[in-house]
Amino acid sequence: MARRTKSLSEKAGETELNLTPMIDAVFLLLIFFMTTTVFIKSTQLKISLPNAEHYDKLKSEKKLNLRISDEGKLEVNGQLVAMGDLAGWLERERIRTGSTTLIITADAGTAHGFVIDAMEMATMAGVEKIDVETQEPSKSQTQ
Repeated sequence: MARRTKSLSEKAGETELNLTPMIDAVFLLLIFFMTTTVFIKSTQLKISLPNAEHYDKLKSEKKLNLRISDEGKLEVNGQLVAMGDLAGWLERERIRTGSTTLIITADAGTAHGFVIDAMEMATMAGVEKIDVETQEPSKSQTQ
């Protein structure tokens, strides 16, 4: 009996490269990146000012109160003030009342930039603590 030896081309056909684990790893990476990617722009978020159900009542007689309308009009302790004069008004009121706490009450439709500008002006005027006032949700919102 003659012994048959395998040719080189037959030996090459026996070795296979198994790509299944590599394909699985690629699909796992694809799924990971798809789930961690943000698909919605942050500028499309609808944000409204928060409601507070439980809060401590603050004594507003000795505090600095700043109200901001939805048009950006400012009122410091009942007096209408322009944004350019806000730092001076807050500093005078801070000295007069002896309070370093500012309570900001802004309309739900107020642009965020007006509130941030007012906070920066308050910091420049020497205000040490800034609180943002919220409202209790109405009974129809909670049910």
